[in-house]
Amino acid sequence: MTQPNPDQLRSYHEQGYLVLRQAFSPQRIRALRQAVERMVERGRAGHIELNWIDREQGLPERTSHLLHPDKYDPAFGDWLAEDLAPQLETFLAGPARHSLFGMLAGGGGRSYTMAWHRDIGKPGSADEAEFLQKHHGRSVQFNAPLVAGDRFLHIVAASHLRASTQDELTAAAAGDDANMPDALVVELEPGDIAYYNANLWHRGWNPAGEKRWTLHCAFWKAAYPVMRHEYGQREALTTPGHLEQMPDGTARYIHRYLEQYPASDPPHLTDL
Repeated sequence: MTQPNPDQLRSYHEQGYLVLRQAFSPQRIRALRQAVERMVERGRAGHIELNWIDREQGLPERTSHLLHPDKYDPAFGDWLAEDLAPQLETFLAGPARHSLFGMLAGGGGRSYTMAWHRDIGKPGSADEAEFLQKHHGRSVQFNAPLVAGDRFLHIVAASHLRASTQDELTAAAAGDDANMPDALVVELEPGDIAYYNANLWHRGWNPAGEKRWTLHCAFWKAAYPVMRHEYGQREALTTPGHLEQMPDGTARYIHRYLEQYPASDPPHLTDL
């Protein structure tokens, strides 16, 4: 397992992303891939509900909530508790809580493209830069591929703490095929992980529909309230016996999510 060093952390905060190469062992990647394969087989057998690109070929669409009871596999919990936890809490400089834990998926020749965007930003607003700086360092998102040749995350480095340029706003408004100035392709192989600030300008880009199985997760500082975009997981996560089967370290991230769960009307990040 690879830990970010001080120079890498400084680069992450300045550039808005960091790729750690061969951060996880081949055994870990094999265990995670086998966990996804088991999930796919359960879906094909009708035991769980998945959305499909091609059910016959075992190609699921993007899949959310891998820590929920229907999709959970011990391999996910072990990875989070043993390998990810030290990295996450280094990036966030302290305790973290669960937010999102899923898989980006493609294949079967089905084209997938997404327009340029910031996940929870305020592009073009007068207070855009202030908003981005206020929430910097409060969350971290990552992609970790299980299939070779992942080059589907495109970013604009160092765009996470400044106001959007007019060219960026124009490209975002132009749709999927827009050319974004200074765009970079993040190339990953199994064992690599790309941590990034979700308010970088970025997009998903797989027009040829190549196979993609990439674990895609987000964590927030423990004290942040659960927000609208991550709301609605409490019922599944509190299924009797579910958290008890997880490693203590993994269950801790979910308990922190539940502790910050609002009784009603979850806030949007722009409200905080």
